[in-house]
Amino acid sequence: MNMQMDNDLSYHALLEKYEETIKLNRYLEKRIDEIAAENKHKENLLIQQSRLAAMGEMLASIGHQWRLPLNSLTLLIHDLKDALVYGEINDKYLDRFTRDSMSQITQMSETINDFRKFYKFNKEKTTFSVGDSIEEALSIFSLSLQNHGIVVQFEYRGQQMAYGVPNEYSQVVLNILTNARDAFVHKEIPNRKIIIKLTETDNIIKAEFVDNAGGIDPAQIHKVFEPYFTTRPQGTGLGLHMSKLIIEKMNGSITVVNTGHGARFSLLLPKVSVSDNTPSD
Repeated sequence: MNMQMDNDLSYHALLEKYEETIKLNRYLEKRIDEIAAENKHKENLLIQQSRLAAMGEMLASIGHQWRLPLNSLTLLIHDLKDALVYGEINDKYLDRFTRDSMSQITQMSETINDFRKFYKFNKEKTTFSVGDSIEEALSIFSLSLQNHGIVVQFEYRGQQMAYGVPNEYSQVVLNILTNARDAFVHKEIPNRKIIIKLTETDNIIKAEFVDNAGGIDPAQIHKVFEPYFTTRPQGTGLGLHMSKLIIEKMNGSITVVNTGHGARFSLLLPKVSVSDNTPSD
């Protein structure tokens, strides 16, 4: 009789522990889901802050891009007034005035189109050319680099194809170029140069960005991809952190090391097979 009671008590104790374990598991699952949702929300906020900061940079770049055609339009309009005063307006003059004016307006329109394309909200992954995405970033940012005396060397052949979101890859390139530009300016480096190299293996596409901007403090280089870490007075500390998240979402990686005269950022992505448009194993 006593043995039966002991068995019943033992069974009930085990049942209670089992039920407690089930409740604990459900609680932990709920907390994991809540934490994942919180982290996703924080990540989305970081993405929005990063994009806003980059858009501010791009607006400044558009201002630089528009300055030359606006000056040209101003000269054309002044010349039109003088031509009217001196009786020089005829069909030939009007044709040239129209052609030159439309050329400047087209240039300004293309700048806006580049900006809209670059910041088009598109999260759909697709097969894209790494070299073309780098060119997209350079086309938008080249004038800013030129205005700061920075020479960019980039030559690539072929179409090294990866899988991901091409305008986000361009955003990563822009972040790297922006950091290099600011380092050149802050350290007052002469003979400024950025070399971009594209190499590939059977499975990997590597894009390297090498500058001679003096490098990164060795004591801080391990922090450059952390959120809100920056060495720039006006920096947000989000650009390189978001770059890391973007590249990792494409199953790639981003690294930085100091060279003899500057820093080298490397972007590695899985190569897409030309035959079936899938990432190589």
